[in-house]
Amino acid sequence: MINTKDCDWLAEHGLELSALYPNKWIAVRDGEVIGVGDTVAQAHDQALRRRPERDFILEQINLDVDIPHVE
Repeated sequence: MINTKDCDWLAEHGLELSALYPNKWIAVRDGEVIGVGDTVAQAHDQALRRRPERDFILEQINLDVDIPHVE
């Protein structure tokens, strides 16, 4: 199930995240970046190590295109 609070948080912090994580994948849970990687797999694996319950959002931070992916 999609966590709408995290979706809202991503929308509100989009510019900040673009500056911090350009062209990276991030995993977000409870308004916190819990995984970062060059690939979705890297961000996913890092997030699982921090939050094994698997309830997080994966998003690609791309300055040209925004492609959300929900775990």
